[in-house]
Amino acid sequence: MLHRRIRPLHLASRYAAWLGLSLALAGAAYSAYPEHPVTMVSAFPPGGSTDVIGRMLSPRLGEIFKQTFVVENRAGASGNIASEYVVRSEPNGQTILIGNNTMTVNAALGVKQNFDLQKDLTPIMAIAETPVALAVSTTLPVNTVQELIAYGKANPGKLSFSSCGTGTAQHFAGVEFANRAGIDMVHVPYKGCAPALTDGLGGQVPVIFNAISNISPQLKTGKIKLLAVATKHRVPFHPDVPALAELPNFKDYDFAVWLGFFVTSRTPQPIVDQLRKEFMAMAREEKTRKDLSDRLFVPMAMDGPQLQKQVADDLVKWKKLADQYRITID
Repeated sequence: MLHRRIRPLHLASRYAAWLGLSLALAGAAYSAYPEHPVTMVSAFPPGGSTDVIGRMLSPRLGEIFKQTFVVENRAGASGNIASEYVVRSEPNGQTILIGNNTMTVNAALGVKQNFDLQKDLTPIMAIAETPVALAVSTTLPVNTVQELIAYGKANPGKLSFSSCGTGTAQHFAGVEFANRAGIDMVHVPYKGCAPALTDGLGGQVPVIFNAISNISPQLKTGKIKLLAVATKHRVPFHPDVPALAELPNFKDYDFAVWLGFFVTSRTPQPIVDQLRKEFMAMAREEKTRKDLSDRLFVPMAMDGPQLQKQVADDLVKWKKLADQYRITID
């Protein structure tokens, strides 16, 4: 029997043709994304920031991708239930997590997670942040941060501050503020930002560290005063309110809650790339930025690699602060 010898050049040509066909078919398959309605999983209950962001953006995303985008709330375990659900989801890009930096707090403080935040979730992008803000009850005779610090020094041990819970960004902002200001404040944690703000309005806990998106609408009640934002820069919707980083001893003081999108890390790269491209384009639209600002969010357009770095930086930051102030979550 004669065996025809296939020259290496012919083999290379055949392989190249096969590879090109495979890539073309794969590209055609991914270009059809999404084939079914897309579920955006909010890590927190209805009315929270992740839920608001998802419901605000879903109509525009539907227009962009020509498919329905729906928000599904899977609250519990400080966002871990939603995160794990997305990690285990079908890797087709049709289940997207709307998360925030509570995810990084959980990981940094050793909260039990059945997934690896950095390995099992791929960031798409971050679209907004809600700065932590410092407010006080009008029952407290202060009108500026400097007056609050002076009052705290003159009345050691008499001040208390509320946060949205132990180990939250608001908690970290409060203890770091007290340390840098050189005053003693008792931390009063709540199970959520809403009850924390309620007691602040009532004067039970006079110093309030809460999301500015929660504090701002309450200013008209006349029961609280906004003293500062706990970030490096002022916010556009309160330009006269100072950033704490402007004050002596508060350089690099920065506490804000970012909001971003993630998919399971098993998602094919072409789908990840498509999501990143379209989400970033949407984030830069003037209407999107205005809608976010109107809801008291600070617009962002942080791409996937930048968000990946932000997650890594957050893990280091929260771990350092937790160790310094001996903060643990049971």
